[in-house]
Formats: sequence, structure tokens, C-alpha cells
Amino acid sequence: MTKPGIRLPAVLRQIPPLPQVAVRALELIRDPGSSRAALAHVLSLDQAMTGRFLHLVNSAYYGLPRRITSLDEAIGFLGYERVHEVVVAVAASRYLTQPLPAYGLEGGMLWPHAVAVATGSDAIARQKGVRPYSEAYVAGLLHDTGKLALDIVMHHRADWATAERKEDGRDDLADWTEIERHITGYDHAALGAAIARGWNLPDRVVEAIGCHHAPSTAVLDPCLAAIVHVANAAALMAGIGLGIDGMQYVLDAEAVAALEWGDDEMSHLMEGMRLAVQNATTAVGLPFALP
Repeated sequence: MTKPGIRLPAVLRQIPPLPQVAVRALELIRDPGSSRAALAHVLSLDQAMTGRFLHLVNSAYYGLPRRITSLDEAIGFLGYERVHEVVVAVAASRYLTQPLPAYGLEGGMLWPHAVAVATGSDAIARQKGVRPYSEAYVAGLLHDTGKLALDIVMHHRADWATAERKEDGRDDLADWTEIERHITGYDHAALGAAIARGWNLPDRVVEAIGCHHAPSTAVLDPCLAAIVHVANAAALMAGIGLGIDGMQYVLDAEAVAALEWGDDEMSHLMEGMRLAVQNATTAVGLPFALP
């Protein structure tokens, strides 16, 4: 077997940090003593981010009853939890719209899947009363960021999984993370957690990203990890962001049972994801045809 000749720290250094304005904004959002005016001022320091922020806020994705024209107004109207979601979505959109040849994903295809899982995670968290809801949304949005790193590890090769497994004669591996670890020594969930930790995101979010394929291994908040896991399964079942790994996603029965999540709830969740994805992709100017 040919192992990639690149070390983990070197890979992670190739993933750009969050914009400084976004980092500072997230700090203010987490600070109970911060003011709306201070948050609006920080966001205003980056004109491009301000434009994208207001554009997303005014899109059909959020469905506000009237047009919002200022940051201060947007923060007051949405509240800190929703603003948290928008800031992360705006900051992360440049990463989540990149092509990932190693996963069979063209440019823009990771974004719909990320939005679907974020929306689904938020919906499950609200239904089950798991707060803060914004952390479920952010964990769902960023759950697959580790694929950015593994795409680099595999030199953007589209045939890496099939070629290496045939060479090793290991077609028995069921879960996609097992395949990743067998071939590269890493898996995208663990790398995603490392990226989230480098972005100074909350520990619960980091853990949910790292455990979204194996939620029972979570320690800090198994429920949040289960939420992201089930939302990811729903998005894949809906055919949203179905790359080469999507057909080998093993649904954890314990996570489904822990959330008391039934078939009717899953179907309803998938329908909500479809509408959210359609609105969100339009908001960032990406074409997307629902499966």
C-alpha cells in the first residue's frame, strides 16, 4: 500500500484560518457582557463579510418579513444565536464551496450537504430541546471540513479509495472512516475536529464533528454528536451531497434510539432540508438541482 507522504500538521496548515473579523465576532457572541453595537462594529470592519452577511440574512433561507439594511438591525432582529450561525456560514462558505475531487464532489457540492446537515441538526436540537441550538447548527455545517484536509492528503486523486483498496485486497471495510484510516492513517471526522479546534470553536462542537460517524464515542455531549450523526444520515438519504463515501455511511441505531427519532420524523426532516438547501444555495449564488 502506498501511504501519502505528508504529515498531519502540514496538512492542517494548508487549511486557512477563519477571518480575524469572524473570530472576533464569535468571541463577542459568546461574551454575555458584549453589546450589539460592539458586534455590529466588528463585523463592519470587513466590507466583504458585511455584504455577504446582509445578503444571506435577506435571502429566502431566513425568510424575514422585510429587508434588513444594517448590521445593528440584523443583530437585533435575529438575536445572537442566529447571528452566530450566519457569521460561521459566511466565514466557512469559501471553504465549503471548493471542489473535492478525492470525494467525487465538484465545486459547490459540499455546501448544499453542509447546509442540509446544519439545518437538520438545528431542527433536531430544537425538537429535543438541546441548547444552544446554534452549536448544533455550526457542528452540522462544519462536520465534513476534514474532507478538505484529506483531499490534500490524497493529492486530489479521484481514484484513491478504489485503487488502494484493490491493491490491499480490503473490500471488507464497511464504514467510510475505516477506509480513510486504513489508506491514509487519518479520517475526515478526526481531521474536521482538529480544524474546528484550531478555529477555537467550543469543545462540544469539536467533539460532535469528531464523533459524527461514531456518536457513542462522545464524552462531553453524546446527544449533540447523535444529532449531527442522524442529520448527516438524513441528508445522505435525501441524496444531498452524495459523494463517493455517501453509500457507505453506517447509521448508528443507538443514536436513533437515544433521540427517539422515527421514520416519520426522518421524512419530515429530509423535506425541510431540501427547501433549506434550495434557498441557501441560491443565497450564495450556486446552482443546485434537488435529487
